[in-house]
Amino acid sequence: MTTLWRTVLSALQDPGAPGREATIARGAAALALKRTLEATVEDVLEIGLYEFGIVIEPQTAQAALTAHRVTEADQER
Repeated sequence: MTTLWRTVLSALQDPGAPGREATIARGAAALALKRTLEATVEDVLEIGLYEFGIVIEPQTAQAALTAHRVTEADQER
């Protein structure tokens, strides 16, 4: 299990975790981009709500999606 998923699972279990929403948004963005490279903010919001049971703010979802795309691009180099 990667560090991302460990932190996401930890955040899901601890409602008071610092940066909880951003952590869960990163996990949702990773899942969305794994499903389709054309993932949108709406995809991240839906995954957060329906798969993690968390409402993610659109700005947080956008930031997570952008960051994950940048990280993936860096890894491809």
